[in-house]
Amino acid sequence: MTEHDIHFLNSNDASLLVSSIHDHRHKSLILLMLDAGLRVSEAVSMKFANIDFKKKTLSVTSLKQRTTGCNRVIPLSQRLFFCLAEYAKEFPSLNMDTFLFPNLRHPEHHISRDAVYKYLHRLSIKKLNIPNLHPHALRHSFATSLLATGSNLHEIADLLGHRNLDTTRIYTHIPQDRLRKSIRSAASRNGDRFRLLDFLKAKRPPVIYIPNNQSTNIIVGRNKEFSDISEHVTKGTNVILLGPTGVGKRTILDALNFDGKKILTLDDTASIKNSLIYLLLYLYDGDKSKIAELTFKEFDKDKIETRLSRQSVAYLCDTIKDLVQPKEYVLKIRQFDNITPQSMKVIERLKDTFVIVTSSTEIPINKASFLWNFEKIEVRNLNRQQSFELIHKLSYDLTINDYEIFRNHILQQTDGNPRAITEMVERYRREPILIPSTIRSITHMGALREFDCSYILILLIASLAIFRYMTSEFNNPGLRVIGGMAMILLLLSRTLVARSKRKTI
Repeated sequence: MTEHDIHFLNSNDASLLVSSIHDHRHKSLILLMLDAGLRVSEAVSMKFANIDFKKKTLSVTSLKQRTTGCNRVIPLSQRLFFCLAEYAKEFPSLNMDTFLFPNLRHPEHHISRDAVYKYLHRLSIKKLNIPNLHPHALRHSFATSLLATGSNLHEIADLLGHRNLDTTRIYTHIPQDRLRKSIRSAASRNGDRFRLLDFLKAKRPPVIYIPNNQSTNIIVGRNKEFSDISEHVTKGTNVILLGPTGVGKRTILDALNFDGKKILTLDDTASIKNSLIYLLLYLYDGDKSKIAELTFKEFDKDKIETRLSRQSVAYLCDTIKDLVQPKEYVLKIRQFDNITPQSMKVIERLKDTFVIVTSSTEIPINKASFLWNFEKIEVRNLNRQQSFELIHKLSYDLTINDYEIFRNHILQQTDGNPRAITEMVERYRREPILIPSTIRSITHMGALREFDCSYILILLIASLAIFRYMTSEFNNPGLRVIGGMAMILLLLSRTLVARSKRKTI
C-alpha cells in the first residue's frame, strides 16, 4: 500500500456521515471503525463481552492471521460510548456472548463484511456523495486523526493492532499539506485538548469545556460570520457574537479554528476563580511546564492547586498575564449571559492578553464597559434560501408527501431560526407518515418575530388628540375631554417609549 492508496474522510465528511445515520445499530457499526479504528472483520464480529462500559474501553482480538492472538484495548469516544449504550437497550435480554450485529436470519452468526461494504456504498451513492467511502477509509480516518493530533507511531500502532511498525509508518508518507488541509479543523480542535482531558478527568472540573471529536451540527449560511471572525482574530481583535436565542452562536463558536493559533476554551464564567486556577494548571502542565518546574521546583500539581486556591483573582490574572505572551492564545468563552461583576473584572484584565471570542444573547448596558474593545458581530436568522438548504440537509431521509408544503410550513413557523428548524424536523421524525394535514398540525412558538407596537400606540393617541379640535363639529363636549387627555399622553409619549425600550445590547 502506498500513500496514494490511503483514502480517509476529512472532518466535514466524517461529521456528515455520522449525522446522517439515525439507527443506533448502523451508527455503532460505523463508529467502531471511525472512532476506534477497527477493521471491518473485527467490527462485525464484536460481542458485548468485548465492551467494558464501566471503564469505557473496548477489547479487541485481531482476526487477521498474521496478528493472531494480538489483543488491544481501545478507549471509547464519548459518542461511541453513548451510541453503544443506547443500542444495548434494543436487546430485550442481553447476553454478553451476543454478537453486536447478529445476522437477522441466523442470529447465531454475525453479519458479513459484504453487508457493510454495500451499506456504505449505498450511503455514498444515494445520500452523501462522499467518494471512496468504504470500511478501511474509516479506519484510515481514525489513524490520520491520531497522527494529526500529535500521537506517536507506537501509540497509533497499538491502537490499530499493527505488529510491524512499518505498516503504521505508511501514514507518515501522506503529504503534509494534504493531511493538514483535510484534518486541520480536527487537529486544531482536538490537539491540546486531549492532553487537557487526560490531566483533568480525575477531578472533573466544571470549567474547561472539551468538545466532541467532531461536531455533528449542520452549519448553513454562516460563511460571512466565519470570515469576519477570522479576520478580526488574525488582527488580534476581540470578538463577541450577538443574536437572539437559537441562531447558532455557540455552534459557530465551537466550530471556529484558527491556523497557527493555540486555543483555550472556557465554559464557566460564574465560577471564574476556579476557571482561572484550572487554566493556570493546564498551562503549567502543557506549554509552560518548564516555567512551572523552574518556579515551583518540585512540580506537584496538587500542591500548586492548593497554593493557587489561596490567592486572589487579581493575583491569578496577573500570573496568567506573566506566563503567556500577548495574543499567544485565542480564548473562547462559550457565553457571557448572566456574567457576574467579578467575571467582568477578569475580562477587563485579560482582554489585552488573549484574543477573546465569545457569544451572548444580550448584555445589559450597565455591564457592557468590558466590551469596549470588542468587535460586535450580529448573528441573525437564516434567509429563505439558507433556511430551505438547512431543512433539506436535516430532512433528506424523510418520506414526505408534499415537500413544498413541508418546507414552507417550517419556514413560516420558525422565521429561519436554525434551532427552531432543527427542532421542528426532529418533531416530524416522530410521525409515521407526513401528509399535508400532519405537516400543518405541528407548530413552533419559540422563534416568532417580535413587533414594535410603540409607533402604532403613538398614532392611536394622536388620533384621539384630534378629537379636541373636533368638538365644535360634533357638538359633543365629551370629545374635548378625551382629546385633552390624549394630548397629555402624546406629550408624555417620548418618556413612555424610552422607558419601554430594551436596555441590553
